[in-house]
Amino acid sequence: MPRINKKTAALEAALDIIAAEDVSGLTYDSLAQATGMSKSGLIYHFPTRHDLLVDCHRFCAERWEEELEHLAGGRPASELSLAERSRALVLSMGKNDPLVKLLMCVHSQTHPDFSNQWADVDARWMVDPSSAETDEDDLLVMLLSTGLWVHDHLNQRKLSPANRQRMVDRLRALIDSPTQSHEG
Repeated sequence: MPRINKKTAALEAALDIIAAEDVSGLTYDSLAQATGMSKSGLIYHFPTRHDLLVDCHRFCAERWEEELEHLAGGRPASELSLAERSRALVLSMGKNDPLVKLLMCVHSQTHPDFSNQWADVDARWMVDPSSAETDEDDLLVMLLSTGLWVHDHLNQRKLSPANRQRMVDRLRALIDSPTQSHEG
């Protein structure tokens, strides 16, 4: 197994801290304690707390894109049709991911430096919800996938695994329906 570099290990530990304590719990002190690195070593990799948070967002966005590419047969978004990208998106968002992924997505909206880390991944894999030209069914698939992704983190009554799979299958059927445009 390849050795994880110190910066990657620090980012993984930072996400663990955020998962346990929210973003406010991520400090140089808490990260130094979690990683065993000195504060000066952390400052070398992340000169400011803002830089640390930007890197956390970049790290999460990169991992999500790697997952999407894996779900798309190892191919990047640029080589896929809209239907293929949508299928990967539904499979990714159809899981019940750990809360920290949702926390990072919500936190990304608090500063442009954070949201910019996600912007290219979103643009490559998702339809543009602000465009009047976006096909209605393609927009519906994206919105329902997002709802499926966050449901269990926002509601007391969780989806059963069988119901979650039924919804994933239904969204995939919508993608594959003959009325879908899947242009782009």
